[in-house]
Amino acid sequence: MISRTECSKCGSHKVIPNVQVDDQGRNGTREMTVSVLENPNAILFMGAHLGTVRAWVCGTCGYMELYVENSEELYTAYEKGRIGG
Repeated sequence: MISRTECSKCGSHKVIPNVQVDDQGRNGTREMTVSVLENPNAILFMGAHLGTVRAWVCGTCGYMELYVENSEELYTAYEKGRIGG
């Protein structure tokens, strides 16, 4: 996970780290996720890899950056899909 103590837009040190980003699901609020498919052309067993989205919010200017928790796993799945797809 990214560790940031300074806003990349205004330079303020008033950064709120690791904020949960919510998505409206069918059963109420849930964490927002991204999905990368290891086998995107498959009909079944696509090998979906999910990553939970987190935000860093500046308490001074309001700038927000989004990050995914397991970026290396998602990139590995992406690469497998490119090679095998």
